[in-house]
Amino acid sequence: MVKHILLIITSVALCSCNNHFQFKGFIVPTGDVVDQRFEESREINHDLKYASVEAQDEYLFYVATDPHVKDTHENLDIFNNALRNDESASFGVILGDCIDVKDNFPKYLESLAYHSERHSSDPRIFHIAGNHDLFFDGWEQFKQMIGPSVYWFEVIFPGGKDLFISLDTATGTLGNKQTKWLKSFLSENRQEYRHCIILTHVNIFYTDNSQTTSGNLPIEETYALIDLLGRHNVSLVLQGHDHYREDLTYNNVRYVVLGAIKDGTDRPEYLKISVAQDDICLDWQYIH
Repeated sequence: MVKHILLIITSVALCSCNNHFQFKGFIVPTGDVVDQRFEESREINHDLKYASVEAQDEYLFYVATDPHVKDTHENLDIFNNALRNDESASFGVILGDCIDVKDNFPKYLESLAYHSERHSSDPRIFHIAGNHDLFFDGWEQFKQMIGPSVYWFEVIFPGGKDLFISLDTATGTLGNKQTKWLKSFLSENRQEYRHCIILTHVNIFYTDNSQTTSGNLPIEETYALIDLLGRHNVSLVLQGHDHYREDLTYNNVRYVVLGAIKDGTDRPEYLKISVAQDDICLDWQYIH
């Protein structure tokens, strides 16, 4: 067992020499690394506001996770075509692990592109950073080609507005700076919005740490986060990472984990989510 562990560590260390791999992320929670991504996200958008989306009082958006684009992206193409041919859809979301191979962000983005000859609408797609997206210095490419890992946007409709917050959990922790910002931001702004929806990659409730620091949050951080989200009346938390579906409610907050849309997955799926005044409805879509 010891030899096996040493072999893995040696192999990863050798990879890190040539590909700028953040090797420390395998050993300790990379709070300093996520703090850096938080600050760089704030440099992109000073107040971390990313967009305003116009919609009706009742609107629809699409969500998928873990496409892990490698050689093919057939399932993601299906998702993209469905989204862009649904004129009632206001926007789309991908919850992380966008790629599985270094330098594959261009292929990933092409799979989600708008093409006038086959699409009837061009809604915006928001992207969340996953742990696979950061491998081999992937953060630099993600930041340059996609944007920040921490941000918020609002959906504005005639009767008010809803708040969406993207959290960076890609290295297994929110970090001090992101946590402090989230507490302050919710305290100062939550009351202005009808619904608050959190978007993040890691399943907050999953306790298995088989993927070490990119697997799940420390248990103390999980307790603090779910208490914070409950106190601020968060409506829904959307998560990925674990390649299976989960839907639970705790302290009046609904936590949903989507199964992967990755090619080769047994039951690839995505969600169509309808948001109304008193309800948020989930419509699961299977790709056959």
